[in-house]
Amino acid sequence: MRDARILSLRDALAVGLERNLDVQIEELAIPASREGVEIERADFDPALEATLFSEERKTPSSSSLTSGGFNINRETGGDVALRKKSVTGLDSRLSLAASKTANNSRVDGLRPQYPSQLLLNLTQPLLRDFGAANTAAVRIAENAVEQSFYTYVDQAQRTAEEIELSYFQLAEAVSTYQYRIESKNLGLKLLEGNQAKFAAGLAPISEVQETQTALAERDLALIAAQQVVELAENRLKDLLEIREGDPLYREPLMPEAVPELEPHIPSLEEALAVALQNRPDLKTQRLVIENWALRLEYEKNQTLPRLDLLATLGLNGLSGTSRSSVNVGGTVTPPNSHTGDFPDTFGHLVEGDGLEWYVGLRVTYPLGNRAAEARFRRSNLQKTQAIYALKNLEGRIETEVKNALVNVRRSMERVRVAQEYERLAEISLEQEMQRFTEGTSDTFRILDFQDDVIEARIRKIIAMVDFHRGLANLYRANGMNLSRYGIEVGVDEEFLAIEGDN
Repeated sequence: MRDARILSLRDALAVGLERNLDVQIEELAIPASREGVEIERADFDPALEATLFSEERKTPSSSSLTSGGFNINRETGGDVALRKKSVTGLDSRLSLAASKTANNSRVDGLRPQYPSQLLLNLTQPLLRDFGAANTAAVRIAENAVEQSFYTYVDQAQRTAEEIELSYFQLAEAVSTYQYRIESKNLGLKLLEGNQAKFAAGLAPISEVQETQTALAERDLALIAAQQVVELAENRLKDLLEIREGDPLYREPLMPEAVPELEPHIPSLEEALAVALQNRPDLKTQRLVIENWALRLEYEKNQTLPRLDLLATLGLNGLSGTSRSSVNVGGTVTPPNSHTGDFPDTFGHLVEGDGLEWYVGLRVTYPLGNRAAEARFRRSNLQKTQAIYALKNLEGRIETEVKNALVNVRRSMERVRVAQEYERLAEISLEQEMQRFTEGTSDTFRILDFQDDVIEARIRKIIAMVDFHRGLANLYRANGMNLSRYGIEVGVDEEFLAIEGDN
């Protein structure tokens, strides 16, 4: 193999998590869900309303108090209001209205008139839409932010596991390739010796030919091993998002040597306890259940009848140009307190002479209430589904942890057996070489013993890699594969911050 850059596993994980598009997609879901909180909270934001209008009405009349046989009314004005809904469900509206009116009535003492009104309207639900029911959507949206964060962490952990498995696949392929090179070198050395013996008349040509045949077979194995290396390297580069234009794109990657076995392997109880505490997908599913509980609480509230407390408090003002009017007993002049221009109506308004108030209760109940009852039952069923999904996930996690521990422990046993097999194969090859030197063995047996040594070493490295793959599965299964390498997955604080009061 040409010169390659040695890439540590931790560096590979860091590069992969930084560049992987699936991880980036889930990371962007966090601020997107954070905007959902703002959308729900906006329901409690104050709203400013403003209206401008102009109208005229002309209706036939037989009254002697109007002229021309018609009632004529002209009005131009507007109002401005501030409206707000509170978390208790209280809907409040404070409005200020003023207008200019004129008519052809002979009894009105002001023409034109400038009426004004300052009005506070309050509607407080006492049953349906009261209290916590109004903030259910906000709390669900806040949970969605946490859910998106845990989904992001889960994607990062799964991506890291995939990178780790691919890294060890490349490590196994490289080690196997190196052992195939060693196998070929052993054959070349044997061929050189047999050719020298043949030239000296000490060995038949069949010994040379047999060695050449074995070398051709080993060349085939070497090419196949190189192919596996290149495919594994391409797979790792794909996971690390190393594309055309990247300095590493055309540079071969060399993993570090496969590490030794770790001495401490957690028990099933230890590993499962850690998994149930740390798995991000478990945390996500628990939030799903919490969301359904919030929705169920809301839907239960919606089954209640609507009972609203209504209250209104208002001040009225009036001003206008004084004129004589017809009334019983003759012509009269309006009191001076009502005369004035348009701005004067607001002065009369704040004096509080014109006062109005209203208090009442309003009951609304749909007959049968079928829709609300059906929504409540549906939410209850969906919450139960979420609970079952949690139990199902816990069961799958337990199986993942069990299988990972099986792979780790059995791979550890295979490594120990392979080490002994390697030791014995090396001793056998050494002894057979001694006999070959003494002329009591032949090329066929030497080639066979050489193959045994190489295959023993390859089996050992495969068992060691399987051990570390099992560890990768185990630490991902208990949600600790990133912290195991000192990698913390985080996002900007603003993505997760849930601030402000509703």
